[in-house]
Amino acid sequence: MNTLSISSLAVILLTSSLAAHAEQKIEQTFDVTAKQALAINVPVGSLELSTHQGNQVTVSIELKAKNDNWFSDDVALEDITLKHQQSSDKLSLSIDNDDVQQSWLVSIPTTMAIDLELGVGDIEVNNFANTASIDVGVGAVRISSALADYQTITLDSGVGDTKIAGMKNDAKHSRKLVTSTSKYNGDGQYRINVKVGVGDIKISH
Repeated sequence: MNTLSISSLAVILLTSSLAAHAEQKIEQTFDVTAKQALAINVPVGSLELSTHQGNQVTVSIELKAKNDNWFSDDVALEDITLKHQQSSDKLSLSIDNDDVQQSWLVSIPTTMAIDLELGVGDIEVNNFANTASIDVGVGAVRISSALADYQTITLDSGVGDTKIAGMKNDAKHSRKLVTSTSKYNGDGQYRINVKVGVGDIKISH
């Protein structure tokens, strides 16, 4: 093997090694009860949530360094862990690191309420049928509801659009300059409250 081939192979191996270290995956499962709510705090990234029949919360998180420079030593992804606190009424999950892009895939029992906070990014909630409180700085929120009726739904966007569709009763929408608000009142058991600083919000059945 000539010197050029050896050098090329070394570059390929180094590049592959650095690429592998540029991403990290965390997977974890938690046993929960029907009395517990789920709280998640994500600085930057995305959160996709689905529901299932059961008594476990399953979490899969992909981490990527926000800095595209592979040679940077600023972020050691392999040292990042999922912080969790569990009490009789709540399971709290977070990765408190603003230097990584976090992509969350979460599956929860249908009996579980949620409290989600996201600094920058999008939230998608599928087949949801419970109480939700969601706060996003910059990004979009989409909720696909398994229910056609709630006690109340309130959507507020500082800069963006809000929409409630497919519910038992008609929703009220108001818009002033760049702000948008949508409200719904019904006979359902649960409540949904979503606030976004900049971005769109939609809930539909």
